[in-house]
Amino acid sequence: MSGTPDPLKDWLVAVWRDTVGDSGDARGPRIGDDGRSSGVSRFVPFSPFTAVPAAAAFSSPHFIASVADNAAAVDALTQLHDYRWPLAVATAPLIGLDLARRRARRWSQMLESMVRQSTGHLPTKVTVPLSAGRRTMRRAVIKLPRGAVIRPKQFEEFSRAVESAFGGSDSWAMTVRHDAHRDRLVLTRTPIAPDTRSERQKALQDALDAASIFSDPKVTVETIDENAVETGYRITFDKSMNTGSPGFQMKVEEALASLAGEHESGRNWTTDWYPSKGFLVMRLVTAMPTRVDHPLELVDENLRHLPYATGAADRIMFWDVSTSSNKPHCLIVGPTGGGKTSVIRTLLTEAARRGIPFVGVDPKMIELDGLEGYPGCGAIIYDALRAAMFVRALHTEMMARNAYIHQMKIEGSQLPLMIAVLDEFFILSGKWQRLAKTGDDETKAQLKELDPLGAWADLAVLARSAGIRLLLGVQRPDASLFGGASGNARDNFGTRISLGNLSQDGALMMWGDSTVGREVDTSVKGRGIALGDDGNPVDAQMWWTPNVDKHPNKWNQLSQSEKAIIDGLVPAEAPQFTCYSPELADFIESERALAKRARSHGSVPEPIVIGAGRGDDAAVSMVKEEPESAPEPEADDDDFADAIPASSVQAGQTVLLDDEDGELVPVTVDEVEVRRNKKGEVISTVLIVGTGRVKTRITFDATGVVALPDPDSVGAPA
Repeated sequence: MSGTPDPLKDWLVAVWRDTVGDSGDARGPRIGDDGRSSGVSRFVPFSPFTAVPAAAAFSSPHFIASVADNAAAVDALTQLHDYRWPLAVATAPLIGLDLARRRARRWSQMLESMVRQSTGHLPTKVTVPLSAGRRTMRRAVIKLPRGAVIRPKQFEEFSRAVESAFGGSDSWAMTVRHDAHRDRLVLTRTPIAPDTRSERQKALQDALDAASIFSDPKVTVETIDENAVETGYRITFDKSMNTGSPGFQMKVEEALASLAGEHESGRNWTTDWYPSKGFLVMRLVTAMPTRVDHPLELVDENLRHLPYATGAADRIMFWDVSTSSNKPHCLIVGPTGGGKTSVIRTLLTEAARRGIPFVGVDPKMIELDGLEGYPGCGAIIYDALRAAMFVRALHTEMMARNAYIHQMKIEGSQLPLMIAVLDEFFILSGKWQRLAKTGDDETKAQLKELDPLGAWADLAVLARSAGIRLLLGVQRPDASLFGGASGNARDNFGTRISLGNLSQDGALMMWGDSTVGREVDTSVKGRGIALGDDGNPVDAQMWWTPNVDKHPNKWNQLSQSEKAIIDGLVPAEAPQFTCYSPELADFIESERALAKRARSHGSVPEPIVIGAGRGDDAAVSMVKEEPESAPEPEADDDDFADAIPASSVQAGQTVLLDDEDGELVPVTVDEVEVRRNKKGEVISTVLIVGTGRVKTRITFDATGVVALPDPDSVGAPA
């Protein structure tokens, strides 16, 4: 019955077709179901050409017995029997070759089918090298029709099919590459290196891959410690506009620190950005201390480095006052109670230890008074007019020093250094301007001749080469401090320190970045930002230096440890002043004499106590009668709490202005008009005050300063 199916026959046909292929031309490609040529040729085994003769050679003795009467046949079978082993040896590798070819053909068929299903293209040729592995191929090349287009989704679908069919090993992976210019797909088996990454590195890499905040991020270990513990990571990425944004960097830093978690060493993570180079570095830094007492040992052997703070990663922050320094002058910005006075004391006591004398100006009369009489202190000036005389005398000293250098043909580094301190510069500037308007004729003429602001601007630019260093303290920064008449003075104030939180404009002026110094922990006294020796601002904890005044009222309030700091800081030999101009020498001597006379006569009245407890008739009493010989104290109407440049005033802000009687009265500013030149420098400022239709316009020049009713305080918005 020819119509009855034969399972054995069907199985043999299926095996033959699977092994050899369809019938047809064995030399050419077969035809697919859609009529297009297939890239997989028929399989023609080689081993039967030697296997059949080998089998006959081994069986020839049986055949000889049956053909014994045929001498020729017997002779042929005998010779064939002699070649049985060579034929067997030749058959073995051919069988192995056929098995390899069969596996390669089956994989070629699988790849052809995958390509057709995922891309719709029928390959013109599929090549699988015979050096394939036992379980999977090592390489394959699929030739596509000329100009074949494979879309990303099609390529992804084909890659998944290849991974599913040929992947699944922990030691290697099958990768697919599309060479569009050569119209081919290339499959390559690549070994997978053992994953020796730490859990922290894996977490960082997985999070970055999932978040997609960077393009093609890669996390590598940057540094390890002596115990082989990872202490730093480098994260590379494709450069983009976002990576240079401070806001973006801040968010990424917070996320990375959270992912990395607390380190075994107890140190904190910080991030250094290099957006132009396409990478960032995470590294560990020592946690910032909450207080650092002024160390008694010299922490820097360079006697021209004045240390004042401990920065991140235990860096010692210092003011380089050497002649070769590119940061010759120092600017300290800090609100009331922020630790600015302590930083000034630290710098000046360090200067005295290194043989550098100083002179200070303190218009508020409370910041530097403890340094009066300290070894190396020439004088502390409190009076505004005397301060103007000092600035002019200092200017004369600078010119005399430059003349000495020129005449003696020496280097500026051979001159002895000196430091001039001007604390609360805006308050001092405001007092000068007020005296110029409300003072008597002699005072006005004297201030006009002294021109302290002009002399100060020259000092800021030219004093470096003369061995004069300037230390400037203000409650808040302002661009006008260094603009206008000051020219390029800001570049000379290369050592900068900010305490408390800065405003956006203040941060931009101090650090060139509107985000730096905006979020300082003001609960820690002395915490701020300082400029490192590499020119980058860093977090810093300022050293605590107590008031060095040994007056009993001050000394008895100190702890034993603070007294030990003061005693340990006193230099064995007091620095001496060397003046190259008689004007400065005469001024310092006269200021010392005035200070001595003021201390000996005691011109300050005792306080009045209200309600002393002796009944209603004695509700107001004097604790102590003022000595008859004491001179009458002069009222100071210019006791400013704070002052700022007029160009910094904001609409709606309350300031102190002179009324018709020359008294300072609080007024609210309605409008502010600031005029600038082409360089952006302030030319003049107009404050508009008044109510209703009655408006008053008050004009200030480029250096104009207005007084404020209240000082800045720690934690208040800058």
